[in-house]
Amino acid sequence: PTDFSGAIRIGGTAGDWMWKGGQGAPSALVGGTLHPFEFMPELFYGIKFAESGNRLEIVDEVLEELYKAEADHDDVPFYYRFQYGKPIIRVHEAVEDGEDSYHQFGLRRETLDPQQSVFSQRKDPDIYPEITATAKRFGEIQIFREWGFGRSSALRLAQSANLPTDVLLPQLVNLGLVLNDLEHRPVWDRFNKLMTAFLPRYKRLSTKVSAGSVQIFLHEDGLSAPVPATRLSDGTLRFLALLAILLNPESASLICIEEPELGLHPDAVSLLAELLTEASEKTQVIVTTHSDGLVSALTEQAESVLVCDYGDNGTEMRRLEAEKLKFWLEKYRLGEVWRIGKLGGNLW
Repeated sequence: PTDFSGAIRIGGTAGDWMWKGGQGAPSALVGGTLHPFEFMPELFYGIKFAESGNRLEIVDEVLEELYKAEADHDDVPFYYRFQYGKPIIRVHEAVEDGEDSYHQFGLRRETLDPQQSVFSQRKDPDIYPEITATAKRFGEIQIFREWGFGRSSALRLAQSANLPTDVLLPQLVNLGLVLNDLEHRPVWDRFNKLMTAFLPRYKRLSTKVSAGSVQIFLHEDGLSAPVPATRLSDGTLRFLALLAILLNPESASLICIEEPELGLHPDAVSLLAELLTEASEKTQVIVTTHSDGLVSALTEQAESVLVCDYGDNGTEMRRLEAEKLKFWLEKYRLGEVWRIGKLGGNLW
């Protein structure tokens, strides 16, 4: 919501995002339904972009209600439509001692940056309440895909004490601060129980703030001194980061994690599945995985699994149906059914 062109630029040029298997001028369309807040109706948001003169250009954008206000209405209520260069926005007007009203206004195209979403260009919660509220929820999406390993990973280094304490940043550079904050929340007991299940010799975790930096230490049974993050295993550090993310799901409108099982001992994957399931009861969670162990741990929630295959028209995703898998699930775990080739998502 703050820098659409910057997000695209991270993955290359606008043209690099386009599917190369079609004909004609390529464009990309992203859309979905959302329910930003309980006091708001369900919405549909979509954005379409293309490459023009080697530059990103948003060619269409829409934020509208999912359903018609009345069955006999011709159209759904909308809050913004770019409409291929003829943008219209819905403006809220508070009326004293009466019902609030809305008015539609056309915007001059030259007043809009063609590389940025409307969310970064119209931000007044009184005039554009739905646009502002939706932008806020989009801004609360958390994406974790840069998992570093080895001696120089961000998780091992002393971290700045001048970073956010409530939400883990995508680069994981404030893990110590977030863990220190969790220690003062009711969820800390749950944290310690999960750590004990993950590492039976675990006693407690501590953080040390010194000279403007934060360091993480693990206290273990049988050791006379705590173990610093520089000496912890990749899997232990990874699990600490996952706890920081998944024990604080209320702070996110959506949590996306790339292959959360990486670096974990296979026996810990069931703990991970338990964490993911718990977090999904409070916010939406999306993960990608190549772990049959994690898939097996979700056997009882088979319909939460989507299988990705590459077809003639690009990547296709298909949600599993538990009823159709009933025969196989009476004999095998879900990950086993995948490995024997009955779900799709296989190389051969």
